Amino acid sequence: MGAAVRRADEAGRAGLRTRVYDAWTGLVGGLLGLVSPLAAGRYRVGREMLRGYVSGSATGADQQFRPRLRSADADVKAGARLTMARCRDQYQNNSLIAGGVERMCTNVVRKGIYPQFLFRTREHKLDRAVNAAWETMFRRWALYCDITGHDSYGSLQFLGLRHMWFDGEYLVHRVWDDSLPGVVPLRLELIECQQLDRLVDGELSNGNVARRGVEYDKGTGRPVFYHVLDNHPGDYLARGRRASARRIPAADIIHVWDREMISQYSGIAWLHAVVMEGYRMDEFRHITQDTARAQAIFAYFLKSQFPNFTLGPGIPAGGQATPYTPAATGGAADAKLELNAPMVQRLPSGTEVQAISPSHPGDTYEPFVKDSQRWQSAGLGMSFEAFANNYTDASYASARSGALEERLSYQGQQQFLEEKMNRRVVGWFIEAAWLAGMAPAPMPGYAEDPLFWHEQACGQMPGWTWVDPNNDATAAEKRINLVIDTRTDQAAERGQVFDDIVERQMDEEEKLIKLAELRARRKRLEEGHADTAIES
Repeated sequence: MGAAVRRADEAGRAGLRTRVYDAWTGLVGGLLGLVSPLAAGRYRVGREMLRGYVSGSATGADQQFRPRLRSADADVKAGARLTMARCRDQYQNNSLIAGGVERMCTNVVRKGIYPQFLFRTREHKLDRAVNAAWETMFRRWALYCDITGHDSYGSLQFLGLRHMWFDGEYLVHRVWDDSLPGVVPLRLELIECQQLDRLVDGELSNGNVARRGVEYDKGTGRPVFYHVLDNHPGDYLARGRRASARRIPAADIIHVWDREMISQYSGIAWLHAVVMEGYRMDEFRHITQDTARAQAIFAYFLKSQFPNFTLGPGIPAGGQATPYTPAATGGAADAKLELNAPMVQRLPSGTEVQAISPSHPGDTYEPFVKDSQRWQSAGLGMSFEAFANNYTDASYASARSGALEERLSYQGQQQFLEEKMNRRVVGWFIEAAWLAGMAPAPMPGYAEDPLFWHEQACGQMPGWTWVDPNNDATAAEKRINLVIDTRTDQAAERGQVFDDIVERQMDEEEKLIKLAELRARRKRLEEGHADTAIES
C-alpha cells in the first residue's frame, strides 16, 4: 500500500514538473515572439529537444523498468537453456501450443520443399531433359537421405522446423554413404543444438574464438568448426557421464538458426515470446477446471441444529446409501441421503438439505481465455480463429483476411527453410553426385566454381488453394491479361510447376484424341456388324 502511495506521489510530482516546464516554455517563447519570431521558434525547438524521450526518463511511475543492455548473444546465453526447457514443456503438454506449432509446420512444409533444377543449354534455354533427370535423381535420394533410415527429406524439413519453435536452432551434418547402389551417396544427420559442447567457450589457443561449442574465425566471424557431443547430454544412457566431442569442420555442418540481432551468434526458441503466456493460461484453465469439478462433486449439504449430531461423510450425487438408523438423544449418528428416483428419504429432526450452486467457471471465463489466446496467436503469427480453432464469431471477410495474413507468415518460414537449409543441402547433393560420377550431364569447370552449379536450382514451395475460387480465378486471369503476372507465377503460388502442368495436359489431350479415335472405330465396327445382320 505504501509503495502504491509513493508511486502515485512521484507520478503527481512528475506531472507537476511537466506542467511547469510547458508553462515556462510558452511564456518565454511568447515574449521572444514579440521581438523575433525566429528566435522564439529556435527557443521552443531547443526546449523540446531538451525534454528527450519519455522512454528514457528515469523518473515517474515506470522508473523500476530498467532492463540490462547487453549483446544479443549474452542474452541468449543467459536465457536459452531455461527458455528451451519451458518451450519444450509447453509443446509437449499444452494442447494449444502443440496444435499451433503442428498447424504451422504442416502449412509450411506439407509434403516437402523440393528443388526445381534450372540447368540451361548453351543457348541459355532451360534444358528440360537434364533438369528432369536431376529432379528424378533427387526425388529418389530424398527417400533415403536420413542417415538413420527413418525419415524422408520432407519429414526432416518438418522435424527441423518443429525444433526451431521450441529449440531455436539445429544442426545438419553431411555423411558420405555409398551403401545403396544408384542412390547419391549423401546422407543427412540431424543433431539437436543441446549436443554442442558448451564448455568450448572463449578464446582458444589457436587464435580462434568459441561461443558455446561453435569455433569462429576471429577476424571474419565465420564458423570454422563445430564441437559436437556424441550423445545428447540429457539422454538416460548418459547417466551423468560427460560424452566425448567431435570437432566437425563447418563445411560439413549446416547450422540452422534465425538471427534477430546483429550481435547474435546462435538462435533462441521461436516460442520465447508466448511461452509464459501459454503456461500461465494453461495453469489457469486447469485450476478453473479443478475448482468447477470440486463444486460439482459437492452437490448438497445437510445442516443440523444439534451440535453433537454428526452428519457423516458426503456421498456423490446419484450414489447409493445405507438406511438411516436413529441414535440415542445427545449421541452421534450418520445421516446419509439417498438420491434415487423416485425416492422418499427421512431425515433427523432439525436437519435441512442445502443445495450448492456452482459458480465456476463463470461468465468472465470465456472472454478472459479468448483474450489470452489472441495474444498468443499474435506472437505465433497466426489468426486467432486458426490458433484457437474457434470460428464462431468470424465472418467470411475476417476469416479470409486472417487466412491471407497467415499465409504471409507461412511463406516467410518457407523462405527461411529455403535459405538456411534447403539451398545448402541441394549444393551438397550436386557435389556428391558430381564426385560419385552420377551427374546426368557434364559439368565443366565444377571444381573451379562449384557455387555456379549450386545456384542452378530453386525451391518449389508448397502452395495453397484459392480462398474464393471464382473471384480469385477471375483476378488471376485479369492480372495475366494485363501482363502484370504470368501463368508460371500463378502456378507456383499454388505449389505447382507450370511446365509440368502443360506437359500433363498435353499427355491428357493425346490420350483423349486416341480415346476418341478408338470410340469412332468401335462405332464404325458396330454399324458394320449391324448392316451385315440386316442383309442376312
